[in-house]
Amino acid sequence: MNKKSIITMMLALVTMTGLAQTKTATVTGYSPALKDGTLVFAGTGSTVPVVDTVQAGRFAYTLPVEEFTESTLSFYGEGCPNSYTVIFLCPDVTVKVTGNDCLNPLWKVESPIPEQQTQNRLTEYCRDVRTEALQMDLANAPWEKRDSVTLIWMKQQMDILPSLPVDAATIRALLGISETAMIRKDFPYMEQLKEVEKTFAARAPKGFENQLAEIHSYVYAKDEQRIAGELAGNESVFFKKYDGVAPENILQTILDNYKGKAVLIDMWATWCGPCRAGHKAMAPLKEELKGRNIKFIYITPPSSPPTTWLEMIKDIDGDHYYLTEEQNHYILQHFESSGIPTYAIYDTKGHQTYKSIGFPGNDVIRKELEAASK
Repeated sequence: MNKKSIITMMLALVTMTGLAQTKTATVTGYSPALKDGTLVFAGTGSTVPVVDTVQAGRFAYTLPVEEFTESTLSFYGEGCPNSYTVIFLCPDVTVKVTGNDCLNPLWKVESPIPEQQTQNRLTEYCRDVRTEALQMDLANAPWEKRDSVTLIWMKQQMDILPSLPVDAATIRALLGISETAMIRKDFPYMEQLKEVEKTFAARAPKGFENQLAEIHSYVYAKDEQRIAGELAGNESVFFKKYDGVAPENILQTILDNYKGKAVLIDMWATWCGPCRAGHKAMAPLKEELKGRNIKFIYITPPSSPPTTWLEMIKDIDGDHYYLTEEQNHYILQHFESSGIPTYAIYDTKGHQTYKSIGFPGNDVIRKELEAASK
């Protein structure tokens, strides 16, 4: 056997080994309404190639899937809408999609994946209005009419989202609604969207931090632009001014603004009842210590709606910082805190001298601040 043949065999073995190690998921489908030759597009991420052509209403394809992922399925052919079906996949799973028409986003999706069950419930709840939207799209109806139906569809999704699990399917739906709310000149259901976003932020399991932060930024984009303008020149309110600071540097960056002063840091959020009770209880003490070499610093994360936060801090004397979720989380970890409110006191040399998870009472805070300010 010559050298070239050996190399060829080795390359073939490497290729076969790679294929053997690649995990896959399979999707099969059928609808008698699909015309022969209709192109089937499917994939994950931004790559959605043609994977099959319809014959006798049937199609099938296999995708490489290394872990749980979101995929899309769409068609190009007579009577097919310019839309896609969301299909969640895992390695070695087989998903079956069936319908009696060409409106594939409304087809039945049989899958053992929990997120797909959530997606199915969301689809079924909005079936009528979604059907109307797809039919208007196929009829090339005027944009204004399609837009009004789309808004109703989003309203229906928000009606059911709080009763569904917070998972990849519902996060995806909320992300789409929040993007629309951001780019529209007006969005008639903004207050409901804010409530749903707040509910999701409170209920979401770990792993969705980035998506929730993105949703939050979309929901409050217009509010944040207005707030930034209102706070221009205000030297005691730092609204998203330190977003670019690495989490591990944010605490020191804040403390550097108060060299030579004793500092009380109050970690709080607008939705935290004990936090607000602590503010009210501490108000007389702050008046008592006014004029002393002491600064009161308040730090909140994006789970505090910006408009609510802006209104609340008007009654809380001190310097206020609106940080990113990562920055806020780092500071809590630094304080070894499991929740809020969390209080920390630093002396005039920048050394932490006290910490409390929960409001310790004015007598304790007075004693610690007086010692730290010497």
